[in-house]
Amino acid sequence: MDNLHHKFLESIDKLFLSKKFKSLKELLSTIEPADVAEILGEKPPVERVFLFRLLAKDQAIDVFEFMDSTEIEEMLNHFTDAEVSEIMEEMSDDDRTALFDELPAKTVKRLLLRLSSDERKVANMLLNYPASSAGRIMTPEYIDLKEEMTTEQAIERIRKQARSKETIYTCFVVDTQRYLKGVVDLETLIMAEPHTTVAALMDDPIYATTTTDQEEVAQIMSKYDLQAIPIVDNEKRLVGIITFDDILDIIEEEATEDFERMAGIQPVEENYLDASIFTLAKKRFMWLFICILTEAMTSVVLKRYSFALQSVVALTFFIPLLIGTGGNAGTQASTLVIRGLTLGDIEWKDIGKVICREALTGILLGAALAVLGLVRAYMLHTGYGVALTVAFAIVAVVLLGNLAGTLLPFIARMVRIDPAIMSGPFITTIVDVFGLIVYFEIAKNILSLS
Repeated sequence: MDNLHHKFLESIDKLFLSKKFKSLKELLSTIEPADVAEILGEKPPVERVFLFRLLAKDQAIDVFEFMDSTEIEEMLNHFTDAEVSEIMEEMSDDDRTALFDELPAKTVKRLLLRLSSDERKVANMLLNYPASSAGRIMTPEYIDLKEEMTTEQAIERIRKQARSKETIYTCFVVDTQRYLKGVVDLETLIMAEPHTTVAALMDDPIYATTTTDQEEVAQIMSKYDLQAIPIVDNEKRLVGIITFDDILDIIEEEATEDFERMAGIQPVEENYLDASIFTLAKKRFMWLFICILTEAMTSVVLKRYSFALQSVVALTFFIPLLIGTGGNAGTQASTLVIRGLTLGDIEWKDIGKVICREALTGILLGAALAVLGLVRAYMLHTGYGVALTVAFAIVAVVLLGNLAGTLLPFIARMVRIDPAIMSGPFITTIVDVFGLIVYFEIAKNILSLS
């Protein structure tokens, strides 16, 4: 794919430099919109605008929707008002809302003024929903049918509206007040007898509300294998739909956010190479600062048990092993629990079962790793007492890590913050502190230290 991209890029540059614009236009028409958007992103603003103007109208709209918000903003500054109006009008409502979310408020205000009154009303409606809600990403471009229609009438309606709608494969049945009554697939309509009514073919609808969180919508669509899901208001009136391609974008964004938070990084909105060094540093600083403050507790613990280290210097050999093992065990457990919570596989009622499973897993893993710890202690000739201390400490620390990794995501969900925050550096720091306390307390009892 990289070779093909490089080949297209070379051909475009060659035609552009030789001013063979007709051939260049023909070449661009053969390239997929996503690839054209990627190529334009590598061009300077003036050349990018020129190449964009060579695209056919339909292709230009598709390419525009694939481009980065920073590149779009640069291009808009070079467009005429007429060009801006045309592009904004032709974009799908959900893609336009996603673009407005990423652009500065001043630019959004200017673009809204370029829309027709009807389109502006739709844009404002979508923008007024909460940022992570289904209402923010839905589109009102759907096929609606009536219960009393025959399949012949329904197919005729689909044929007339197909070009202006987001999808035609799933249609939504509403009454005269726009209350959602059911859903019916295009395949079902085509296979049915011409005079069969839509009411006889439709299924009960699976739907979400405008205020439903986007992640929850993704879970519903995944669970029921839906191509599109209807979005209703508080009175169950149909106001829009969300299609699977929109949900894929949301899943990617949410997964990226979770990965960043699990690594102790505040989410970065821009692409990595577009973000400034200052922005990257600022996004990482807060959790590193918090970790330094909490890791200071480690120093307090070491000072508190300095008498043990002075009495048995060999205890220091295993501190990195213990805190590393405990932190990794905690991160593994939290990752599994967070994934389960996110996908809906784990609920509040399952907390007791999850704790028991992770406790047993911790004991099993700890026992297996304790054998390796014993072997390592004997290889270092630390003596029977230190080896036994290390073995028991490994079991305790892995168990502690598993329990911390299990409980903290539930606590995060309870106080309504992202469970991903409770992973990575946060869990590692907690397990480090308490793991050392457990280690030295075990050492005190086995080695009779005071």
